[in-house]
Amino acid sequence: MKKGFTLIELLAVIVILGIIAVITTPLIMGVIEDARKNSAIQSVNGLLEAGEQYQIEGMMDGTGKKEIDLTSDDLEIKGSKPESGTLLIDTEGNMSIIAKYGNYCIEKKFLEEEPTIITKEECTIEESEKKNMTTKIYGVRRKIEESTTAWERIEDGEGLQANAQIGEITTEVRNDFDAIYPWSEIESYTYDVKKKEITSWYNDNPQTFDFDGSNGEVLTYIPTFYYKRYQEGGYEYILISNKNLEGYTRSDAFSIGRYTMSMGEDAKVHSKSGVQPLVNTNIIQFREYARKLGSEFSQLDYHYFIIQLLYLVEYADYDSQEKLGKGNSENTVANTSGECNELGMKSGTLNNDGTYSMIYRGIEDIYGNVWQFVDGINIKDRVAYVCYDPNQYESDTFDGCYKGIGYTNASSNDYITKLGYDKNNPLIGLPIALNGSSNTYIPDRYWQNSGNRITLVGGNWYYGTHCGLWGLSTDPAPLTVNADFGARLLKIN
Repeated sequence: MKKGFTLIELLAVIVILGIIAVITTPLIMGVIEDARKNSAIQSVNGLLEAGEQYQIEGMMDGTGKKEIDLTSDDLEIKGSKPESGTLLIDTEGNMSIIAKYGNYCIEKKFLEEEPTIITKEECTIEESEKKNMTTKIYGVRRKIEESTTAWERIEDGEGLQANAQIGEITTEVRNDFDAIYPWSEIESYTYDVKKKEITSWYNDNPQTFDFDGSNGEVLTYIPTFYYKRYQEGGYEYILISNKNLEGYTRSDAFSIGRYTMSMGEDAKVHSKSGVQPLVNTNIIQFREYARKLGSEFSQLDYHYFIIQLLYLVEYADYDSQEKLGKGNSENTVANTSGECNELGMKSGTLNNDGTYSMIYRGIEDIYGNVWQFVDGINIKDRVAYVCYDPNQYESDTFDGCYKGIGYTNASSNDYITKLGYDKNNPLIGLPIALNGSSNTYIPDRYWQNSGNRITLVGGNWYYGTHCGLWGLSTDPAPLTVNADFGARLLKIN
């Protein structure tokens, strides 16, 4: 006797198929979406290759435009043209591009390595990017033996002004560097460590930006630029450029925690507002915590000296407390993160009484509040050994990746008067001479000890005028913990 399916069996099959559809449809749509994104990015890579060929041919016959409409027939494009877009080519062959394919706006600025999909109302190159492609050099210089904290502005930096917001925001302060690359491109954002993607940028919507970590780790992006630090004729020079000029070193884009590390209920470290900094933890433990967030993360390292350069060329003065505010340096406790959220991407402090946090371009408490470990710099009997590879950072190591700096640090504790210079490691300037004061030379204090040591920067909540961007301690050993020792996340983009 033949038997068919019952109504219950048919309904069960339909329910199962419905469940499968609910599960698989988002996955399939996600795969399709990723394929479309990759196709759009590959199309832009094709446009860049066509741009390179266009430039070569233009050099040979003396023709060629510096700004190309991508909907024109100027480029020999394999594949489809974008709906709209522009390609910029400067005299050195650097290219900046933006192109619209379907729902995607793909951009590659001239100092970036790869094109990325961005969120933008109009898929057009901003005028600021056109200006950025013009070769600029912003610099400062200072007599090495000079007792003043001030530097002299040189090159394209002559005549520029930089002021921070000190006290409540009532009127705008003048800072010419807000519109100058790379300072103009420094910006805080949120980052999802699981999906490994940026979830929001501060400038897209400052009023609704989530500082509290609900949208991901709060980091601050520092763009690619080129720098040169050297000594000549009794002067020290620091130059920053948007172009790869002779003798300059490239600083690749990176991101730094807007706040010092805190510990969450998930037993993971975070960079977010509204929490106390994680302390009583040694440099090795902080290193392990940072690595657990992903291979792109480490703790603050030699990039701290990049921040010093950016500050110096902008403010032209060693006295960071005078220019940016005292910070939390005359207090009895560490501050909860987020006191400078209202300042957004401005530098300064909302209250300069010595108990309030300060911020430098999206990096809160870069000095004061708690000391911060600097990884990758080990000290052996006052000689620094530096490693530039976060994957090889280890404490008590003085070989392999770690190479010795060509000078010996000062052997006592006092205000700093002079930093060392090693032409093979020009970025790293550590104290070699002392006996200054809180308003002369480099008005921050240095501590040291013999033996195997590690590096801390910035000072803490009760160190007063000893704090600052050049406040430095090489006194602790690798396993030392303290209630005022903290750390900061670093992400390599």
